[in-house]
Amino acid sequence: MKTGRNDPCPCGSGKKYKHCCLSPASVANEDLKDLLAGQEINSLDEAQAMANQFMQQRNQQPQDDFQGLSSEQVHRMLHFPFESPEFFSFPETLSTSEPEAPIMTLIQWIADAIDEKGLKATAKGNLPQKLCKEVVIDYRKHLPETDFLHRMNINREDDFEDLHTARVIMEISGLLRKTKGRFFLTKKYQKIAVKAGFAGIYPLIFKTYCRKFNWGYRDGYDEIPFIQHSFLFSLYLLNLHGSDWKPFLIYEDYYLQAFPMVTEEVTPTSYRSAEDQVRACYSIRTLDRFLHFMGLASIEKIPNDKAVSREYQIKKMPLLDEVVRFSV
Repeated sequence: MKTGRNDPCPCGSGKKYKHCCLSPASVANEDLKDLLAGQEINSLDEAQAMANQFMQQRNQQPQDDFQGLSSEQVHRMLHFPFESPEFFSFPETLSTSEPEAPIMTLIQWIADAIDEKGLKATAKGNLPQKLCKEVVIDYRKHLPETDFLHRMNINREDDFEDLHTARVIMEISGLLRKTKGRFFLTKKYQKIAVKAGFAGIYPLIFKTYCRKFNWGYRDGYDEIPFIQHSFLFSLYLLNLHGSDWKPFLIYEDYYLQAFPMVTEEVTPTSYRSAEDQVRACYSIRTLDRFLHFMGLASIEKIPNDKAVSREYQIKKMPLLDEVVRFSV
């Protein structure tokens, strides 16, 4: 007896067949066979033409697993995120003159600390201790009381991961350089800042964070590069569902529904399944250190009676509509 797509998977996982062992390719092959079986075909060329038309139509159909996107649109998201203006566009300059985001707060501190003589780096080439201590005092004001940064003693840049990330992003973006032991703002920074201010700086920082900065650099999880590779799908999820507060768990479900194969990039352990590892990694890398850090979402702890809770919820911020525009 043939297993239906919505039946429990025969492998015993407990998941629906279509979300487990039935691959999208298998589904397409079965549907194509059904189509060709009812047609009178006179040549291989005719059969190939029918198959091509079938696949083109299928790739353009909205898919429930992709939250209403077609396979073609998801393909563009994954492989051409900044080169598909017919589906999604990223303005080179924001209409918001002062984009509010944790990363921009840190960049402002770094930029303000540098004059024409530059800013002296430490012996290890990091930002000076005095600046780190000054920045963290101001930065903590914008964080929830439960954030671990309130409990940390910041003595150097290495202790302050968000500041370190901001400095690295500035360097990768070509906005900051280090010469003879001193930090300087580059001509590129000066040109953009004069022309458009942070409304012009932010889009460059955003693209650098998405394309060139390794998200796995800040945590101890497996590499799982696909989580970063699919950043635009996560932006789409936030745009679609972010008007109201929703638990991290909901976004994890949506993501794994769309890309269940991501769990194959992780090796399960005796105390944590591959899926649990992907969920935790996705939440910290995408929901917290991407969407929140870039000012696209607000996150807060879900109120409950537990003494200790790691459950958080997320909601989109107005900046999201300035950064990316969806036409899907």
